[in-house]
Amino acid sequence: MKNVWDEHYERPKSKLSFPDENLVRLLSRIQPKNRKALDFGCGSGRHSYLLQNEGYLVTGCDNSKTTIDLLNEGKPPIRFLHTPNSNLPFSPNEFGLILSWGVFHYNQREEAKKLLSSLYETLDAGGYLLGSIRADGDTHLGLTQGKINLSDLSGGYAETYSLEDLKSFLSIFSKVSIGYSERTPLGKLEERICHWFFLAEK
Repeated sequence: MKNVWDEHYERPKSKLSFPDENLVRLLSRIQPKNRKALDFGCGSGRHSYLLQNEGYLVTGCDNSKTTIDLLNEGKPPIRFLHTPNSNLPFSPNEFGLILSWGVFHYNQREEAKKLLSSLYETLDAGGYLLGSIRADGDTHLGLTQGKINLSDLSGGYAETYSLEDLKSFLSIFSKVSIGYSERTPLGKLEERICHWFFLAEK
C-alpha cells in the first residue's frame, strides 16, 4: 500500500538533485575512521551520491518503496534498501557516519526516539550523526495537531522541535553541536521554513 511519501516521490519536482549547503559544511568538519555511511531517509538519493563523492561506502534507505525502486533501476554502486519501520537491518557499530536529513520530524515523538535509538546502535564508537529537524516557528507545513496542510504532503504527519526538545532528543550522544536556518519560499514572504541542523558524536 502506498503512503504519502510514495506519492510524493512520484512527482518530478520531488526528485531533488543538489545537496543541502548546510550539510556540505558539516561534512567538511569531520573525518570518521570508519568510512561506511548510511543515508537514513535518503529520498531522491541526492545526499547518498554526495557521500559517495566524499569517499564513503554508502547505504541509502527509505520507507518509500517508490523512491527505492527508482534509485535501484540503474543498479548503482550504492546499496539502496526499503526500510518500512524502525526494525532496521543493520549491524551494531556498522557505520562511521549516519545522515538523517529532514526525517525525524515526520514521525511522532516516540517513534522518532525509537529510530534514533536504532541508529545510535548501528553507529560506530566515535562516529557521527548529521541531521536536520523542523524547528518551532515553521509555518510552511501548516501544521494542525500534527497534520500537514501542504499539497505536496497532504495527509502526512510532522512535529516541530524547540531547542530544548532537540537537546533532550540528542542527549544520548557525547557531543552535540547545533545550528539554525530559516528561509521563505519564493513569493511567500509571510511563510517561514525553519530547521535545526546538528552534528552529534557517539
